[in-house]
Amino acid sequence: MLALRQVHANRNHELLIRLPPEFAAYREVEIIILPVEPSNNSKTLSTKEFIKRFAGSIPDFPEPESPGPLQEREEWT
Repeated sequence: MLALRQVHANRNHELLIRLPPEFAAYREVEIIILPVEPSNNSKTLSTKEFIKRFAGSIPDFPEPESPGPLQEREEWT
C-alpha cells in the first residue's frame, strides 16, 4: 500500500498537497483529514508519571497452550 502522511498548518482554511512521483500512476487518491491534538511532549515524564499514563495500555496476553506431551527419542551415541 502506498501512503503519504503530512501535517500542515491550517491557513485560511486551504491546503495544497503536492504528491510524490509514485502517485502519478493513479487517477484518484483518497484524502482523510484529521485534526492534530496539541502535543504535550515538551517535557520528559518521570518513571512514576510514565507508569501512571501508560499502565494498562498493553493487553494481558493469554498463557500459551501446552504443546502436549514431548516426543520421546532414542538417545544418540
